[in-house]
Amino acid sequence: MGLKEIGDDIYAKLSVQNKARDLLIDEMHKVLKVTREAISAVHQGELKKAKKSITNAQSMMKAAQTHLEKLSQLPVIGLVHDAEGEVAEAALFLAFNIKQNLPGPEEIGVSEVGYLQGLGDLVGELRRYAIDSLIDDNLKEAKRAFEEMEQIYATLLTFDFPRGLTPGVRRKTDIARGLIERTRADLSTAIENRRLLAGINSFQKKLKE
Repeated sequence: MGLKEIGDDIYAKLSVQNKARDLLIDEMHKVLKVTREAISAVHQGELKKAKKSITNAQSMMKAAQTHLEKLSQLPVIGLVHDAEGEVAEAALFLAFNIKQNLPGPEEIGVSEVGYLQGLGDLVGELRRYAIDSLIDDNLKEAKRAFEEMEQIYATLLTFDFPRGLTPGVRRKTDIARGLIERTRADLSTAIENRRLLAGINSFQKKLKE
């Protein structure tokens, strides 16, 4: 085989990979959009809509494997992990919201790394849930969210593998720690305010007697 033929063969193979890469990128962007809609739906209490969006995202990730198989030589794994993390985050947040046990990576249909990234991002959604619960004067739900945040952080801390094996997980763990401390402070303030209000109400009641 001459050099021209070799060049033509390489070009043809790379063209196939390039097309697959473009299709994969497009699919991953769609997955990100759908999962963000799912998370928003959970916050708004639209659980049926959230579940449908998550199911669609899972199907899209499964279909994307066809393109991924053609891209073993290209650095697209990070893109896939990002999308898997979003799918995992949405599925985990829905499970928390409806008070089910958190599903594992196989149940969701994502890789272990994608799952851990989603678990790390879930802490942020749980903080938002906790704050919304405090605004609604629902201290019990705020505490439930906080306890889940702590459990997730404790789990992530056990994965002390090299960054190359668990990309992004250590950074998300560090971010989670900060979010937990801020939420702890918010909860403490809310509890103290509730105690003060109860004391004032009790005092006023005694004055009326």
